[in-house]
Amino acid sequence: MTRVCIYTRISTDEENQPTSLASQHERLEAFCKVQEDWRIIAHHEDRATGTKLDRPGLQAALDLARQGRIDQLLVYRIDRLSRKVRQLASIAEELDTLNVVLRSATEPFDTGSAAGRMMLQMLGVFAEFEHATIVDRVTSGIERRAREGRWPNGRIPFGYARNEQKQLIPDERTAPVIRRIFTHYAAGRLGAAAIARRLVDEHAPAPSRGWQPNIVLWVLSNEAYVGRVHWRDQTFPGLHEPLIDQDTFDRAQALLKQRGEDLAMRAASRAEFLLTGLVRCGRCRRAYVGMSAKGNGGTYHYYACSGRQKLGRKSCDGERIPREKLEAAILTQLTSIYRDGGLIRDAIEQAAASDDTDRAALTEQRASLTKEITRSERTIDRYQDAFEAGGLNPAHFNERLTTLKARLDALHDQDQALAHELAADAPTTPDRAALRAVADHLDHTIAQGEREQAKALLAILIAELRVNSRNEILPTYRVGAPAVCAPNSSVEPTGIEPVTSCLQSRRSPS
Repeated sequence: MTRVCIYTRISTDEENQPTSLASQHERLEAFCKVQEDWRIIAHHEDRATGTKLDRPGLQAALDLARQGRIDQLLVYRIDRLSRKVRQLASIAEELDTLNVVLRSATEPFDTGSAAGRMMLQMLGVFAEFEHATIVDRVTSGIERRAREGRWPNGRIPFGYARNEQKQLIPDERTAPVIRRIFTHYAAGRLGAAAIARRLVDEHAPAPSRGWQPNIVLWVLSNEAYVGRVHWRDQTFPGLHEPLIDQDTFDRAQALLKQRGEDLAMRAASRAEFLLTGLVRCGRCRRAYVGMSAKGNGGTYHYYACSGRQKLGRKSCDGERIPREKLEAAILTQLTSIYRDGGLIRDAIEQAAASDDTDRAALTEQRASLTKEITRSERTIDRYQDAFEAGGLNPAHFNERLTTLKARLDALHDQDQALAHELAADAPTTPDRAALRAVADHLDHTIAQGEREQAKALLAILIAELRVNSRNEILPTYRVGAPAVCAPNSSVEPTGIEPVTSCLQSRRSPS
C-alpha cells in the first residue's frame, strides 16, 4: 500500500487561476484511483505565492514526510510546489533522504529514479523562467498604465473611488476631507497634529489607520491630489480629476519645508536624536519621539510622548523633555557609571553568581536527558531484536522505528544545545582600567563620531529611559546581557527644565 499526500496551491483568488483548488483536488483524486494500491491519507492546500516555502499547507505535508507517515507527495504540476529551482531541489533532496517519492500528475517524472530527478530540475528551470516572465510583463504593464496617466496599481488614494471602468473618480464622502486638510494647513496655518485632532473630534471619514499626524503629512505630500501619477521615482500627468489646485498644493509644500515637516526631511533628521527608540512614557507606555518646532528664539528640539502627539492630552499628559538637556544628563550619568566602576562590577558579579546557578540546573537537565537517550536507544534495540526474531509485522516495525529514531534525533539535538550552553564562558569582572577605557570611548564617539555611530552605541548600553515627569526619569543601563540601573547616589542633580532642575535616577524594578 502506497500512502499518498496530495498538495494543491493557487497564488491568489480562484477566479483568475487556470486550475482552481477544487479542480486540482478532483484531478489528483482521479489520478490516484487508477493507480494500484494507492491510498490518499492527507490533503493540504495553500493560497500563496510559489516563490516562498513558509506556507502552512506545504509545511504540514513535509511534516508528514518527516514523521514517516507517507510514501509519496503528489502535486498537479511541479510549479504548484515551488517556482524556484533551488527550493525545488531542496524539497526533493529532503524527500529523497526520507524515502518519500515526489511526483506530478501531469508531468512525466517521479523522484524515485535518476532520470526523474533530472526531469524535475528541468521543469523547475521552466517554472522559474515562467514566473520571471510573468513578473516582467506585469511590471511593464504597470509602467505603461502610469505613463498613460492611469492609476498603476495598489490601494487607491484616500479621497478617490473607482468607477465601473476602473478609473479614479472623486469620492463624494471622503474627497471633501482631503480638501479641508489642505485648507486648514495652507490657509489656516494649522499643524498636522492639530488637524488630526480636529478630524478625530469631528468624526470625519478616515483611512483604516485613523487620523494621525503622520497620515495628515502623507496626504499633504501626495501628488495624486493634484492629478499626478507616481511610479518608481517618476511622476506622470494623470487622467483623474485633481482634488486640490496646484497653487494650494505648492503653498502646502513650501510650508512643510519651512516647518521641517516634509517626510524626506523628517527621515533625514532622525539621526539628530540620539535616544530615539529608548525613551518611553511612564504613564501610557508609548514611545517618546524626537520632535522639532520653530519659535521666536529659533528651532527647538525635544522628546515628546507619541501618545500625546497623536491623540492629544486626553489620552496622555506626558511632558516634553528638551533634547539637549536630556541627552547631556544621560551621557554624563552613563560615563560616570563606567568611570566609577563599582556598580558595573557588582552587577557582573551578581550575573556570575546567577550564571553558576543556571549552569548547575543545565548540568542536571543534561544528565536527565542522557538517561532518556539511553532508554530510547535500548527501546530501538528491543524492536530490532523482535523484528529479527519474526515477532513484528514489517509495516508496523518500519513505522514505529521511524518514530523512535526521530525522537532520538530530537533528544540528541537538545543534548548538543545544552552542551553548547554549558561550554559558554561565565562573565568576568573587568578592572578599573577597562571600564575607564569604555567611558573614554563613549566620550570620544559622542564628541567626534557620526551621530548614527553614537546612536548605535547608546542602543547597546541603554535598555530603557522611562519618563514619569520632567524631574523623574528612570534609566536602565546594560552591561553585556545584564541590565544595570543607576541608583540615586551615582548621579548629581542635572537640569532638565529651567523650572524643575532635577533628574532623579532610581533603581529600576528590573
